[in-house]
Amino acid sequence: MADARARADVTAAVKRSYLGRMPVAAREAIVSASRIVKVPQRKYYVHIGEPERIGLFVTGLGRAFRVDDEGRELTVAWLRVAAMIGLTAVVTPPSPISAQAVTDSEVLDLPVPLIRELAHDDAAVAIVIAEFATAWLRHAVDEIVLYAYGDLRARVTRRLLELALKTPPDGPFIAPITQDDLAQAVGGARASVARVLKELRAEGAIRSMYGGILIEKPEALAGSRNSRAA
Repeated sequence: MADARARADVTAAVKRSYLGRMPVAAREAIVSASRIVKVPQRKYYVHIGEPERIGLFVTGLGRAFRVDDEGRELTVAWLRVAAMIGLTAVVTPPSPISAQAVTDSEVLDLPVPLIRELAHDDAAVAIVIAEFATAWLRHAVDEIVLYAYGDLRARVTRRLLELALKTPPDGPFIAPITQDDLAQAVGGARASVARVLKELRAEGAIRSMYGGILIEKPEALAGSRNSRAA
């Protein structure tokens, strides 16, 4: 039963992803050479400086992020079911994007050399990768606009998740920040941030506690936008 369910999850994710746009023979070859890896909450699927990986989220929620020269992290995408990570590394390795599980996740680990070979030999595969890269570029611009002009709730929820994801995996999923510091971090008035936090508590997404803000529904904080590009 569990194996059948896992196969069904993989099939559904592949169908919805950019793999689903590739020729059948290429897609089947890639999936046959892949394996499922479990990525616990707050663990990394791939981190900057590590060998390149291409993955397809089958279950769970992840985030894609960049790290600047000073070690600061910038989230660039939330990775839901059918989202892919690292596909552009086929063209320009290594990828500068890291991926971390927000919730316990299963990722289909795809064969990088095979995908690169197929992209060189099959124009239909290469076009799909180009479509992915184009979608990624558009998404990146959207994220920049969100950071610059996004509503306060989006800035608050993003910051809470980013802080909680830096805490040890074996501890509570908590953003260690005060309300005053949060308001300063997102560039909002304290009263406005307090209103957003009140809404999130009423929705059951967070809970205030000693030492910070407990994240109870990370999927809700990540919002409803389903990124397929990273």
